[in-house]
Amino acid sequence: MHPRIRPRVGVDYAVTFTSDHLSGGGTLTNLTIAGAEIRSAVDCPIDAHLCLRIQSSGARPPIVVTLAVVRWKRDDRFGVEFVRFEGQSKQQLEDMLNPHDSSALE
Repeated sequence: MHPRIRPRVGVDYAVTFTSDHLSGGGTLTNLTIAGAEIRSAVDCPIDAHLCLRIQSSGARPPIVVTLAVVRWKRDDRFGVEFVRFEGQSKQQLEDMLNPHDSSALE
């Protein structure tokens, strides 16, 4: 394991994912701007390419990651690296992870 550059934020968000060969859902349990950990009954192989739809709390629109790569798996959990986002999803995620930034305040 490599040391983490970015701190993880513990969350409990619903997530759905699809690829050419599988689809399913689960719970996103921690999050950084670079990736996340997902708990799911679906067996996602390492190096699988997924499209994620993350439903955060409140009435925010879902965060859509058009390309995430499975980097590790253990039991019912796996970690993904975010590669490509849809539209403003990356900015939305950055705003959620940096609540002290005045642009994230409503």
